[in-house]
Amino acid sequence: MSIQEDFRKKNKPVNVRALFDLVMGLIYAIVGAVLAVSKFIGLEIAFPPPDIITVFGIGAFVYGAFRIFRGVKSYKNPS
Repeated sequence: MSIQEDFRKKNKPVNVRALFDLVMGLIYAIVGAVLAVSKFIGLEIAFPPPDIITVFGIGAFVYGAFRIFRGVKSYKNPS
């Protein structure tokens, strides 16, 4: 094994897209969870009706879970 191959194995480039998907997925999931349970924890949001906020929160949580899944999949199998 040459020195260059050894260097490449030790210093693999970071998959920026996978990292971005993980971080943004975590943010979406946290915000979605807070919005989904907002009426149960006493968080009052004035403009949209509470039912719309709950549906949007569930949608944001599911999208965040998808982003996390895609980030993990991309991180494990970089192509």
